[in-house]
Amino acid sequence: MRRDGLIALTRKLRDYDHAVQDGVWRWQSGRPLFRLRGSVMGILSLGNIGRAIAARGQAFGFDVIAHDPYVDDDVFTAAGVERVSFDELLRRSDVLMNQVPLTDATRGLIGADELRAMKPTAYLINTGRGPTVDNHALRDALDEGRLAGAGLDDLSEEPAKRRDWTPAESPLVGHAKVIVTPHVAYYSEAAIETARTFASEEVVRVLAGEPPRTPVNLG
Repeated sequence: MRRDGLIALTRKLRDYDHAVQDGVWRWQSGRPLFRLRGSVMGILSLGNIGRAIAARGQAFGFDVIAHDPYVDDDVFTAAGVERVSFDELLRRSDVLMNQVPLTDATRGLIGADELRAMKPTAYLINTGRGPTVDNHALRDALDEGRLAGAGLDDLSEEPAKRRDWTPAESPLVGHAKVIVTPHVAYYSEAAIETARTFASEEVVRVLAGEPPRTPVNLG
C-alpha cells in the first residue's frame, strides 16, 4: 500500500471510478467525504519511514501525532510531531499509519480491542508487516461499521512467504472497504536501483576493512 493509497481511500477514488463505469456521474457517489486538512494522522513507529510519512501528511495539512517508545523526544520535536500514548493514538487518529516491525510484542498488536478504540470514521493503513494486524478483527470492524476503511500492503498470512496462498483464504481480499497491495509500499524503479547499489557498496566497504554505514548488530 503506497502512501498515495491514503488518498485513494479517504477520497473514495475507487467508489467514484466504479460509479462512473456504471454510468453514474454524481459527486454524491462517494458521500460522505471529509477534508484532510485539520484531520489527525497517527503514526505508529516514528523511524525513518515514519518520519517521511509525517512530512507527507503535514504537506496535506494533517495534524500529525505518533507513538514510539523507542524514539527520543528531540526526534518528535524536529519532525514537528506530537508524542502521544498508544491509547491516545488510537482514539484521536482519523488515519492511522501502522509502521511497526514484526516482533513477538507486535504480533496482533492491532486487534479487536484496539480497533474498537478507533473512530468509526477512521482509516487504518498498514505499510508494516501483515501479522501486526488481526485481519479477522479488522473485517469484523469494517462489517459492523466501526471503521471506515483499510489499506493493507501485507496480510496477516503474509502470502509472499507461501507457495499455496489463494485470495479465498483472506477475510479482506475483495472487501468493498479495503484496498490490498502485494507488499509494494517501498517500490519504484529508483528504489530498487538504490537498494541494490547500497547493498553492493556496503559489501565493498566491509571487505575493504571499513565499518558498515548501517550496522544491524555491532556485537
